[in-house]
This record gives sequence, structure tokens and C-alpha cells, in this order.
Amino acid sequence: MPRLGELLVATGLLTTEQVEQALRAQVLWGGRLGTNLVELHLLELDPLAKALGRQHRLPAALARHFEKADPVLQARLSPELAERFSCIPLLAMGPEQHVVIAALAPLAPRQLAVIADELAVEVRQVVPAIAGELRIRYQLERVYRIRRAARFLRARGKSIPPFPAFPVLPVQPEPEVEVVVPTLPTTTREIERFRPEPEPEPEPPVGDRAATQPEPLPPEVHDDSDDDLLPVEVVAPGSDDLADRSQDAELEDDLDLAGEPEDELSGRERRTYVRTIADEPSTESERQLLGRIAIRKIAVGSAPRLMAGATLGEATRAIRRSTDRDRVADLVIDTLDRFAPACEAAILLVIRGGTAIGWKGFQRTGSGLGEIAVPIDDAGLVPRAVELNVTLRRSAGELAAIDRLLLTSLGRDAGDLVVVPIAIAEQVMCVIAIATAQSAPIACAEPIAAAAGAAFARLMRDASR
Repeated sequence: MPRLGELLVATGLLTTEQVEQALRAQVLWGGRLGTNLVELHLLELDPLAKALGRQHRLPAALARHFEKADPVLQARLSPELAERFSCIPLLAMGPEQHVVIAALAPLAPRQLAVIADELAVEVRQVVPAIAGELRIRYQLERVYRIRRAARFLRARGKSIPPFPAFPVLPVQPEPEVEVVVPTLPTTTREIERFRPEPEPEPEPPVGDRAATQPEPLPPEVHDDSDDDLLPVEVVAPGSDDLADRSQDAELEDDLDLAGEPEDELSGRERRTYVRTIADEPSTESERQLLGRIAIRKIAVGSAPRLMAGATLGEATRAIRRSTDRDRVADLVIDTLDRFAPACEAAILLVIRGGTAIGWKGFQRTGSGLGEIAVPIDDAGLVPRAVELNVTLRRSAGELAAIDRLLLTSLGRDAGDLVVVPIAIAEQVMCVIAIATAQSAPIACAEPIAAAAGAAFARLMRDASR
């Protein structure tokens, strides 16, 4: 199976340089490759879904299919299963009422069996389809009130930062990728083309020992190598409305699907941005929405005790050598926790557009940190540290309003706030915000930040190869 980036280049949708930019963004922003391509405005959600469909040989769930979704059918699937399998029922089609299920990754046979049981249909009636990660997460929130993390909301301000480019060896041209777009499934025979191969029956037990317990369901399937999935238009038989609608009738900006629940009057999705510590709900509907989803607090959480290195030097070398973005972040927080005892709380913030969004963090009290996002277009220590690429420190009494909010978000109302930049190829892409006792030494923070910058630079360079 071709990788998503290779497929997009082979079909002429993107250049190699554009895919490499998204791969570098993925190192810092996380998410799937397709999500980063959409956020960088290099690809829209419908072409992404079609490419994922070609990659996985599945039908693509497009914007117009979600607009035609059956709310009664959707209500039959529990929010728990929708979240567990990252899927959304769309509609029933054809004389046999085949049910289309859009997901962000191919669903395993057992997952389809569980979904069919919940929807009270036969497994043979379930047609798996695929859509981009941003669209699926938006729909999970719109239909089931499953709150998205700030990572999957639009960031204010510029959204295409100049990610540093790294020199790489020329890549030999790949052989042409055969791209086969599945035809629209309208008959039972065509639908069978998209059905996963059944799993083999387990071997019968040996001797007198019989298996009395069924095997547990496999974990949710995610293709971390690339992205979402599928590409065939799912259209009810005889529905010219779905088959013939022009692109103009679809959403003007597919990225809006990473926005808020749809406007009940217009039926259109509205843009929603990452809510920063400086924001207040602007409308009554926003207050009500926040009230409904506030129960589901998204915690950054405490870093695991990784204990990578008995000394600061060993710990920073472990950071530099890490081969995974999440391990780099975990080691940064763990090293601060162990070697900066005066550090009461800390959070690693990643810059995306005009916002620095919390990624990993800890409080010495053991409490988890809520989601923290800081605007970098206001006066404050974070934007100033990004601009100057220097560590900045102020006591609580000297802080600007936005900095006091950040200190409070870290669980402190006194002491000092320290902001340490993490530069990648001399460009600040992340910062560490630290709450500490007044005038307490935290000399280890800058070596830790330098090690993180070196690790992220290497991961970006490797991602571009």
C-alpha cells in the first residue's frame, strides 16, 4: 500500500516540498499527516478523503454526505462506541438499507460487528467509509458532544509558519503508483468489494480445555504512519441530488469543519478557534456549549517518571537522542520535574498560528493541568520570548494581565513566571512556561530547552527524507 504522501505526489495533488513541510509540522503539531496538510492550507478535506480512499481502497465520505446524514440513525450508536472507534453513521442506502459508517481509519471486522449489533443491523449491511481526522473529530463533537482537544481547533492568526527546511539527500523517483478509485457502491455486489476479509476461525482447543471466554476486542485501529482513510462517493441509489451536486454547493472552506457545531438556522458549520486564556464566551450559545462540555475536562496530565539519566547531562542527552516526538516532550517535563525542585508547575507550549497551545505539563502537587492556550499577538512574556529567542522571567507583581492569567492557569498566584524558548534552526517553535518560587534558581531549564530543540530539529530532518 502506498504511503499517503507518496500517493499525493504521484497523483499531482502536491509537490514533494509541500509534503515535507507537512511532515515537519507533524513533528511539532502532532495529528495525522492529512490533518497537517489541511491546516497548512495545502489540501482540502474532500480531496484528502478521496486520497485516503485510494490509499485504503475504501469509499470516501465527503462533505455532502455528512450534510445528508440521518440523525435518527446516528442516535442509535452510543457516544461511547462512536468515540472508541472514531466513527460516525451517515445514512442507510439501497433496497437492503446498507448503513454507511464514516471513520478516520479502516474498521476491523470485529469493530464492524460491534457497530452492527448496536445499530441492530446485520454485519453484511454495514459499509465502511473514510474521512479526514479533522472532519471526523468535528462530527463527533457536533453529533455526540465529544469534545475535541485544542489540537484539532483552528488557531488564530497566520496558520502557515515558515517551518525550517533541512538539506536532504535527493530521493530516487518512485515507480508510478497505480491509483484505482472505487466506484460508487449502489448494489450488494459492489458493496461486497469494500467489506473487510473475515478473520480466520480460531483453532479448536486441544484436549479437554475449551475456550469459554471470547477474545477481547482489539484496540482502535489507527494508521499512525500517515492519515485518515477512504475514497468512494457514498450515494443512495437514484439520488441525483447527492451524485450531481456541484462543488459550489459544498462548504466554501472545508477547514471550517474543524469549527463549532453547525448553526441551527443555516445548517452550516461555523468557525471555532482555539480558546485562549484571554478569551471569554462571546455569545449565549457559546456559554451553553461550554456548559455542556465542561464536564469532560481535557487534562494535560503529569509526565510519567521516565528516569532517563541519573544526572542532568545524561537526561539532556536522552532528550537529544529520542526518536519520538511524544517521548521528547515527556522527557523535557520529567527532567524539569527531577532537576528543578523549585519548579512548581511547567507546561510545554507549541506555537501554531497566532497561538501557543499546551502539549505536556505537570504540577508538583500531582494535579493535572487543564488545556492552556496563550495568544502570542498580545503583549506578554510568551510572545516576547518568541520574538527575541531569550529566556524571560518576571515576578507575579510585575506581570502583565495575560501573564498573570498564565501563572494562574499553572496553579500559582505568587512567585515567578519563567518562559524559556525552544529554537529549531534558530526559529522559536515552542516555549516552556514555568511557575517557580520567587528568585528560585532554575538553571537547568535552558539546557533542557536546547536539548529539545536539537531533538525536534533531528526529527524534522528525518521526516523530510
